[in-house]
Amino acid sequence: MKIIACLLMACAAAMAHSQQPGPSAAPVNQGRTDAAAPNPLDQLSFLKGDWSGKQNFNNQGGPAMAGEATDRIDLCIAGRYLCEMLSTTLPGRKPTDTRHFISYDKATGKYTAWWFNDTSTHPMGFSGDLIGGKLVLMSDAAAAGPVLRATYENPSAETLSFTLEMRTGEGWTKLFVSTYSKKSAAATN
Repeated sequence: MKIIACLLMACAAAMAHSQQPGPSAAPVNQGRTDAAAPNPLDQLSFLKGDWSGKQNFNNQGGPAMAGEATDRIDLCIAGRYLCEMLSTTLPGRKPTDTRHFISYDKATGKYTAWWFNDTSTHPMGFSGDLIGGKLVLMSDAAAAGPVLRATYENPSAETLSFTLEMRTGEGWTKLFVSTYSKKSAAATN
């Protein structure tokens, strides 16, 4: 009986070990299997950094509403994801707490994202492409809630903008635009 139990434990350990990528696991690579294959997340390197700026809301003709915004974007989880940590502080309110994880799905050839925030108990899923140097992600039209479009662009090496829009009929309504400047190395230490 002890021998059978030991064999079962050894088989389980071997199977678990074979499912874990080793420290030299190849990065996500658009279906290529050679170790020199480019990581599609490298094309999003313009997003990486420690950013601060303003988030200006479309208040639909009401008084202007803007908040102080921060955004930190780095590679994480063995280089398979970009982790984006966002926060906006509006006057008289506590800072928001949001995480976006962006990856690349080689099966669909699309960038994918999962958004977690402090106002929802479930993440929101997005997918999209690099279009003209901009990362454009759309929420799933079949999911509950409005269809959203998120656009990241980098007008210069020291600036980043993030625009969130909502589908309204055949068009799009801008919900907000965040405009960031890259924090200096001295400011981030």
